Formats: sequence, structure tokens, C-alpha cells
Amino acid sequence: MPTESLQELKDYYRQSGARTGIKLGDDEMRRVISLLPELGPMVETPPAELRYIEGLLRLPLGAVGGFWVIPASGGSPCPCGRTPTALDIVAYAVNQRVHEERLLRDTVLGVHNVFEFADEGRTAPCHVCGREFTSRSYWIDRHKYLYA
Repeated sequence: MPTESLQELKDYYRQSGARTGIKLGDDEMRRVISLLPELGPMVETPPAELRYIEGLLRLPLGAVGGFWVIPASGGSPCPCGRTPTALDIVAYAVNQRVHEERLLRDTVLGVHNVFEFADEGRTAPCHVCGREFTSRSYWIDRHKYLYA
């Protein structure tokens, strides 16, 4: 199985029949996540914003241990001074009802190891000032969900 790049791995999974994503075992998920540095600098979501995500999704305090993004723009701050994080993506998904709340909760909790294929990234507005940004990738601690 090719592991030279994330794109080669996505192509491999697609040739195997996966269309938009695939469930993986723990070891394979860690292997895929190890390829993420090729996409750019990683931005960790601050603990206060993780708690906000938990509130949005009505999750127990401390349920989200870590959430990272790789911004397409390299992580430049918004005019409001924030650097976009996973909070912006989740808040947008909740507010716009992009997915059912149960799916969002299961995803953030890491019920399954899911690698969702990103071809164009995910665009969301800054939770504070509304400036749009695009994330090339994001993933949850414990290697349970990856969008790349």
C-alpha cells in the first residue's frame, strides 16, 4: 500500500471502492495522521475553545481532548485577533445544520476511526468576526476522526 503521500493513500482507498471516506483500524489511522505534516503548519484548538465545542454539542466537560486544523492559508489571524481553529468549523456545522447533531457528536467523540477525504478543504467563518477561512485538514485527538 502506498504511503508516500496523503494523496496517494486517498487514491489507493478510492481504487479499493471508498468514495468519500473510510473506516480504519487504529494502526492504519495513526499511519494516515503521520502524513499530515506534508499539508502545512498545524494549529491546535485552545482548551477554552474545546470546552465551547463541548457546550455546542452538549458533551461532557473534558470529552474533547484535542482538535487540530491545518489552515489552507497557513494560519493567519483574523482581523479580530483569533487564529481560526476547529471551533469555527464545528460552530458553523452546528449553526447551519450541515450534519445532524448526533453525527457531529459521534464524530467529535470519536465513535469510529473515520478518514473523510477532503479534496477542496472545508470553509467556515470565524466564530468571532465572520471572516471566512478554509481548512485543508482537521482531526481529533485519539486518532478517531480525520478530514484530509
